[in-house]
Amino acid sequence: MTKSFILIEVDEHLKEATKDAIRQHPAVSGVYTVVDGGDEESVIYDIVVKVEADTRGDLDHAESEIRTRKEVRSTLTLEVVEKEDTGNGNKDMFS
Repeated sequence: MTKSFILIEVDEHLKEATKDAIRQHPAVSGVYTVVDGGDEESVIYDIVVKVEADTRGDLDHAESEIRTRKEVRSTLTLEVVEKEDTGNGNKDMFS
């Protein structure tokens, strides 16, 4: 399974509608609102989307469909991997 997080910037008045639309995509496993830090320049992105797919090609396709939505102003995509047990008895607490 391949995973990524997409940080998305949208106009404030389109945020909820965009979240609802993206949530419907079959590869999306989570949609989150970024908390405003209190001043205008502390938050660039408004939404974080978790995307999961069986293959890298499927992940690329899903990411492209999300990033190219007309209401999306900009994105930053972060592909992630889960750390596997190295056999030394230490578990990764963030997996």
